[in-house]
This record gives sequence, C-alpha cells and structure tokens, in this order.
Amino acid sequence: MVDYDRSNVIHISDASNLKILDSTIKSSAPTESQWPAVWVDNSELDVKNTGVTQSEIDAAIYLKSRSKINLIDSEIPSLKQWDSKGCIKNTTVDSIIGLHDHSYLVAEDLVFIKGTWGKKINLYMGDRSVFIADKLHLDSVTNAVIRLKSHSHLYTNELVYVNGSVEQIKLEIDKSSKFINEASSSQNKKTVLEKESTLVDDIVPMEELQSLIGLKRVKETIDIMVTQVAANKKRVEQGLKPKKSSLNSVFVGNPGTGKTTVARLLGKILFQYGALQGNEFKFIEVSEADLISQNVGGTAIQTKQYLDQARGGVLFIDEAYTLNKKGASVNFGQEAIDTIMKYMEDHRDEIMVIFAGYTKEMDSFLKTNPGLVSRAPNRFEFEDYTTNEIIQLGELLLKKDEFVLEDAEYYSKQVTKAYKNTLDKSNGRWIRNFNESLEMIQQHRVVKTDADDVVTILNSDIDQFINKGVAEEVSEDKDALIKLNNLIGIEKVKQQVHEFIYQVEVDKQKEEMGMKIKDSTLHSLFLGNPGTGKTTVARIIGEVLYQKGVIATKKFIEVSRSDLVGRYQGHTATKTREVLESALGGVLFVDEAYTLYNGEHDTFGQEAINEILKFMEDRRKDIVLIFAGYTKEMREFLQTNSGLESRLPTSFDFEDYTPDEIVQIGLLGLSDYKIDEEFYAEVVKEKYHSSSDNSNARWVRNFNEKLNRVQSTRLIQSGDKDLANISREDIKKVGEEI
Repeated sequence: MVDYDRSNVIHISDASNLKILDSTIKSSAPTESQWPAVWVDNSELDVKNTGVTQSEIDAAIYLKSRSKINLIDSEIPSLKQWDSKGCIKNTTVDSIIGLHDHSYLVAEDLVFIKGTWGKKINLYMGDRSVFIADKLHLDSVTNAVIRLKSHSHLYTNELVYVNGSVEQIKLEIDKSSKFINEASSSQNKKTVLEKESTLVDDIVPMEELQSLIGLKRVKETIDIMVTQVAANKKRVEQGLKPKKSSLNSVFVGNPGTGKTTVARLLGKILFQYGALQGNEFKFIEVSEADLISQNVGGTAIQTKQYLDQARGGVLFIDEAYTLNKKGASVNFGQEAIDTIMKYMEDHRDEIMVIFAGYTKEMDSFLKTNPGLVSRAPNRFEFEDYTTNEIIQLGELLLKKDEFVLEDAEYYSKQVTKAYKNTLDKSNGRWIRNFNESLEMIQQHRVVKTDADDVVTILNSDIDQFINKGVAEEVSEDKDALIKLNNLIGIEKVKQQVHEFIYQVEVDKQKEEMGMKIKDSTLHSLFLGNPGTGKTTVARIIGEVLYQKGVIATKKFIEVSRSDLVGRYQGHTATKTREVLESALGGVLFVDEAYTLYNGEHDTFGQEAINEILKFMEDRRKDIVLIFAGYTKEMREFLQTNSGLESRLPTSFDFEDYTPDEIVQIGLLGLSDYKIDEEFYAEVVKEKYHSSSDNSNARWVRNFNEKLNRVQSTRLIQSGDKDLANISREDIKKVGEEI
C-alpha cells in the first residue's frame, strides 16, 4: 500500500510509462487541497486489480496532455481526463467520470459509477470528448445525471440505473452533442466498439481529424460533407428517402499535406455514419502501377479487381494524373479511367473513389477527362503548411518518437530558417526528414560520448545538422563584396548594391528576432549600356545572397529570348517554366529582357512574360529574377505590362565607363604582359573617344583581342622569343586598324 498526505501519491510526466498491479493507493491529503492521488502528464499508466482511496475529489486519477490509461479490475474514487485517452474494464468508480478537451474513453465489459458522494453529476463530457461503453451502470444517492456539452458523444450498448429505471437518469445534452443507447435503439446501428478489439489506441476518427495540424479548408469541406450525410441518416430514420449525393472526391495539394491520412479518416467517419455500406471498413490505396497492365484488356480486369475489393468502402488513387497517357501509342491509362468511371456509375451508392495528386497536374488531368468532374464533384484543397504549423508538427513528431528538446525556441528558430531556404516544399514529409536527421545526429553523439541522457536533442545537435555541408564556398582570398569593391568604376551601382544587401541582412536579423517585416521582393532591374558590368554584378549579388543565407544555392542562370520562347503555341509556357524551375534557389538573369515583347502581335513573347509574372508571384521567396537591358528600351518594355514594373521595385543604373576607367580595365586584362602603359592609355583614350561603339568594357576587350593577334603575328614573322612583350608598334598598329 502507498499512502501520502501531501501532493500526489503518484506523479508521472515527460513521456513516462508506469504499471501498477495488485496494489492499494491511498491519499490522506485534505479534501480542500484538491491534490489528485494519481497525476499523469503526457505519460502512460497501466493499472490492474488495484484500489485507490481518496475522500471526495473529482479527480483522484487525473490525466492531461495526451496521456493514456488502461484500468482493469480496479476501484477508484473518480477519474478526470484532459486531452487524453483511456480504456477501462470491470472497474467501479465511486463518484464521477469527467472527460474534457478532446478526451476519449472506452469501457469494455462493465463500468459502474456508484455516485456515493451525492455529486450532482455522475458523468460529464465536454469539448469534443467521446465515451464508448459496453455496459455502463449508474447509481446515486440522489438522481443520476449525465451531462454532454460542446460536440461530445456517448455510445452505450447497455445502460442501467441500479436505483430505478433508465428513464429516471437525467440527461443534460446540448444540441451539438449526441447520446446513443444501443439497447433502446430500434435501428441496427453499428458502433466503433463492435469493430475494434483494442480501442485504447484508436481515437474516434472525427476527433483525430480535428486534432490534425492545419488543413483548415479541408476540415471545413469535410464538415459540410458529414453534415449532409448526417442529415440523410436522419431522413432514413424517419422513413424518408435519402437525398442522392456522390461521395466521390478529388484531393489536390502538394506532397506531405496529409491527403492519404485525411482520406482514411474521412472514410472511417462516413462508415460510422452508415454512408459506406460495407460490413467492415475498407480502405484500398492504389497507384498507376497497380491498375495498369501491359497486356491488351488486362488493365480493365486488373482495375475492376481493385474496385471490387473496395466496394462498400474507399478506393484511394494516389497520383491519379499519371493515368493520363495522352500521346502514348497504346493508352492503357485511359482503359483504367474508363473502367473506373463505369464502375462509379454502376455502383454509385456502394463505393467512394478518391482521386489524389498535385494541384496543377490534377487540374490538367481533369480537363482531359471531363466525365470525371461530374462523377467526383467533391473537391478538397490541401493547403501548404505555414511555417508555424511545420514547427508544431515537428515538435509533435519528436514527442511521439520520445525525444525532448533542450531549447524549443531554438528549434523553432532553426526550423523556420531551414524551411524558408529549402526548395523542398514537401510539407509534413520535409519536417519528418528534418527530425530524422536530427535524431540520427543525437543518437550518434549519445553513443560516441556514452551519454546517460538518450532523449534530449541539444542545440549543438541542431547546429551540426544545419551547418552540415553548408560551409560558405568563398574564394581563396576574397568574398563576394570584396570582388564588388575591386571592380573598376560603377561607383553608383556599388553603393546601391551595398544598400540593397544591408536591407536584406537587417530584414533577416529582424525576422530571426520575431519582428514583422515588410513582405519585400529581391527581383530587380539592371539598366545600362552593354559592357557596363551588369552580368558580373548580378553574379556577385547572387554570391552575397547565398553567403548571407538568403537564397538556397549559388545557381546563376543567364538566358535571353531564345531560351524562353518556343516554336508553337503552348511550347513557350512549358519552355519558360522549365527555365524558371531550373533556377529555383538561385538567380535567373534575363539579358536584353525587352526583346521578349515585339509588339501586340507577339503572342509567344507575351506568353513567356505571363509565365514569368505568375512564377515571380508564386515563388517570390525561392528565386531572384534580374531583368537587364538598355535603359531606354527597358523603360518602354515596362510600360507595356504594368505587372512587370510593380514586381521589379529595385532598379540599378549602370553608368558608362569614363575613358580613364576603360584604360584601367584594358590594362587589367593585360597584367601578364610587359607594356608601355602611357602609350597604351594614349591610344585607347583617343580611339575610344572617337568611336561610335558605346559598348564600354566590351570595346576594350575587343581592342585587347586584336592587340594579341597583332603581337602573335609579329612574333612568328620576326622569330622574336619574348612572348610577354607587347611593343609600341603592336599598339600603334591596332590603333591604325580601328
């Protein structure tokens, strides 16, 4: 026997497990202290053949925070659950059972609530709680009372009032809650109790669905569907015909948004409401490979076999768009689609078919098969998880894996940063992979250091994972900003770039501190004549943004009109999208961008612009687009589409190089040669000043290339062996040729 007169007799928390057999637990704590004899917090308790003694308290055994209890052949004063699950069997409760905050309790065989203390309520249920009881017997020194509030559900196979008839039990049930007593029901209802052998590990599907993180729109759509099903059930109970409606559905959304999980739960909910007619719940998941046969006629046979298996339940077709084999020499996919559509029509009240896949691909699939839309009218839009929801999911998964965090706030900050920078937007799948990597690093550290603490993930574990392979790829003696500062000329642009980077860096620091920042974009305009360093500066900006952790990769992709515009209608959108997707995580530099629009009849160019605009908006955090070109032409180009200018708020103006700067650039390119620098400067300035070619650095590079050819010719013809010498005659000759 365990006896204690202060605090709890037993207190378990932090994902602990405890078994109590053949024992007596006694709390002598004064009633006014309200200390539960047994306190269970985020842990699991098994109790068998045990008695608990405590005077007049509503919570002699108290569970909270997703705890579990198995209570068999025991006697307790009272039980209170908050957000917890329980299974009780052949157990007597002296006073009251209270279920709160999405709690779930299953009573197998007999549970007897004696009501010996004269409490006003024998059973209280609130906040979407569920109690499924095989045999529930009540007694009370006054009247027995059952109270259900806030979408709570009570199911019993046998309800007995020991002190009188069942009708004398006072039922206080609000409109949102439900009580079903099988013994008094004329309908042959099926409860979850009849179908599950170990209910302690199962949450009622609707409660599990509501407990899923995120998915607000999906839950709202399911509520509408379930309401319609429930209304039909009432009509049938009153002898009316049910309103005909199709359960077939389309699930669209990115990977990792819970489509399969929700499909299974929705099926269970509909089965409980009797909308699915099978004797037991069926959920068959298939993909293209399961349905398609390479033998003529084999696909129809194979597909029908799966449909027959799912009859009375749910057939879930994952990545259904892969059945679309348009253009294939033999379209076995269409054979599968036709078989499914016919089956859906012939057995419309006997099966629920769910077509699932990515939004864009599913929309294209449905357009090519319009008959599917009418046969699967219910559309569920699975939104991407927000960063906060990703963090919540990550913490929940770690808890399920029985890990704890040294610093939850630090984990939250690092997950936020990593998810923002990743190109893998696979939602729940991404955070599972993130956690698994953390767990592996933690386990490796525990083994290597022989640590006793095997459950805590340290901040250093997170740092090791975050920094793995992300060391800055900086050149041997320069980082990107030093490269920028060493460029000749373009002082105004250098200042603009520094201001641009400063803002990016400060915004990033503010965000890490939890401050709200303006939702800005990094897309930019580079304006100026050729040869002014636009491409070079764009590459440097990409390197800086990568080094600062603003973009995920060092990718720099340079394109022009020919890389984006296709040869026929529809080709341009595909071609442009492929280029855009290839640049994700980095910088896409569109040179001479104004050439994308050649007038109102240039439909191909407009198609490319429209695709770019949509991508800039949809993936604004995942890519930096830089549009470059001559100032005048680019200004005119922006006026042709108002959407472009608003999405390119930052403009860099590249001024022409001065003659002295042209000389510096030229000499920099000849640094390996011996040369008369004064004479070179004199000739270059004179020729550049008189030239109509305003191509800046490009002009002097061309000058130097001609100089190398003239020098090479002289060396071969004269037999001179001084390969590093460029003579005054070489310079003079080039000057005469230009």
